[in-house]
Amino acid sequence: MIKKKMLTRSRAGIFLLLLFASAVYFQPYRFGIVTGESMTPSLHSGQLLLIDRDYYKNHPVQHGDVVSCRVNGKTLVKRVYALPGEQVIQLHCDTDRAGDMIIRPHMIEKAIRSFIEKPSALRIIRIEVEPGFVYLLGDGGLVSIDSREFGPVPQTEIIGKVINGRIDTDTSISAAVML
Repeated sequence: MIKKKMLTRSRAGIFLLLLFASAVYFQPYRFGIVTGESMTPSLHSGQLLLIDRDYYKNHPVQHGDVVSCRVNGKTLVKRVYALPGEQVIQLHCDTDRAGDMIIRPHMIEKAIRSFIEKPSALRIIRIEVEPGFVYLLGDGGLVSIDSREFGPVPQTEIIGKVINGRIDTDTSISAAVML
């Protein structure tokens, strides 16, 4: 009789544990923690994030959205810089990757003048963001490993939208442009 009661309680406990785990797994919100400085000044290392995994089921991805995504097996937090059909212009310095800049089309001449000291090392790379992809940048400028390094990211790899934190769209987008 005692063994039967213990077995029933064990099953009830396992059932409640599975029920709780399912409720946590299937709810649309996830917590995350920022590691690194690639999103500074908007987000800081150690900051707790709330990510809405269902947001993009009802809303399109937009410029300036801060998203959590998977790239090459890693989970990253970056800002959407360019959408499908848009063009990104990257000034690439062969001798110094830290010199790479993302610029707006009307700023090409000004950017080239800034590279005039090392003209042989300068390449202009035009990237067309294909349908179903987005171009992501970190707010930390040259500190960030982002689409400048790994290219446009499939929208299917976006986990969700970061919906909390001090995220100042105007400041961080202009910091990402760097000119």
